[in-house]
Amino acid sequence: MTSSPAIAAAQAASHSTIPSPITILLAVAAIGYVLWSRMKGQPLQAKRLLILPVVLTVLGATDLTGHLTSKDTAFLVASAGISAVLGAARGATIQLYAKDGELWQRYRPITVGLWLLLILLKLIMMAVAHSAGASAGGGSNGLLLTLGVSLLAEAAIVGPRALATGLPFAASHKDSGVDRPAYGRVDGRDHTRIDGHHDHNHDHHHHHDRATG
Repeated sequence: MTSSPAIAAAQAASHSTIPSPITILLAVAAIGYVLWSRMKGQPLQAKRLLILPVVLTVLGATDLTGHLTSKDTAFLVASAGISAVLGAARGATIQLYAKDGELWQRYRPITVGLWLLLILLKLIMMAVAHSAGASAGGGSNGLLLTLGVSLLAEAAIVGPRALATGLPFAASHKDSGVDRPAYGRVDGRDHTRIDGHHDHNHDHHHHHDRATG
């Protein structure tokens, strides 16, 4: 007859509290790509808002194998909830602006700060889950899932904000690059910044050009 300690050891092995190298690589690559592309400015495409979050969420869900205890479920729900809240907060801080008559997005410093806060809280959750014996809640099983949930929550805020601008989403063939915003007027209004803030950097360069011209 198998002893209880042996059963517990087998369950612990099926839910490693140390994320696998592949899972870590995928998570780092996903976060790195999002930060790199959106910090410098990126055309806002509807499919980009959904493809990566959906893929990560599906991969994370399929990674939830084996038996989940009540503790595992509790930590997964808590981690997903935190990820969703911070993702929604990031979506509210993203700068939306017009370039070439289309909608672009850019991460602000506070947006990056919210990413760092999510990473920190995830590490804390992993440590707490490990000490509580909730291996699935703190291991690689929920890492991609919570990352996907966070990006979905971000998209859920950015999407309506983008539609409210009245500007079209960027065409799918557009590639992101180092952004140099196109200044001008769209529909009779200055749409260089459409999130309620004027671009003071543009004013600075404009006055400098007048002084030296």
